[in-house]
Amino acid sequence: MKSIFAFLFLVVLMSCGNNKTIADTEGIETPAADTPDPNDGNTAIYDVDDDDPYLISNGYFLGLTPGGSLAEFVDGLRSGVLQTGDGDFDVHYIDSAEGDELGYVMADPRDGGTIGNIYITSPKVVTEEGIRVGISYSELVEKLGALEVHGSEIEGQTYAISDGISYRLDAGNWSYEIDPSTIEPDTKIIEIVVER
Repeated sequence: MKSIFAFLFLVVLMSCGNNKTIADTEGIETPAADTPDPNDGNTAIYDVDDDDPYLISNGYFLGLTPGGSLAEFVDGLRSGVLQTGDGDFDVHYIDSAEGDELGYVMADPRDGGTIGNIYITSPKVVTEEGIRVGISYSELVEKLGALEVHGSEIEGQTYAISDGISYRLDAGNWSYEIDPSTIEPDTKIIEIVVER
């Protein structure tokens, strides 16, 4: 008989637990309003959701920041070699909790114990402005306004730059000076670089 009363008590207790309450300043409890999530159902690649676990904010990504200690994070990173047309570089890959590669960091060439730049290569990572790898140049301009755009005379890479972050575009330019109006609006971002 005691188990039936315990079971009924548990059912009543659980049903009461679904009613959210908040205490006001006088100690009287009033029902809390359910506030709809402004990002509910948000599937656009460049929007920020409350549950985005991989956010670049104020020059930091997962605690990493250019100029910060690399030794402090190196055990949580995956060491590897990045092969480019300029040579092979020792890097530390950043993996998600699910095991997907999000990007990598390189040691500062002047101090191997310090983080140089942080390179983001996955669309799972988002900036506070809602910018991800994979969005178009026109969407980037829409979110950030006019950007400084430069090419690379050696690598032939193109970057749009704003507030310490460079957005590498899928466009080849071997001249440093570039007229931003010559960038095709649908050119995609292929890498986000948080710079020192």
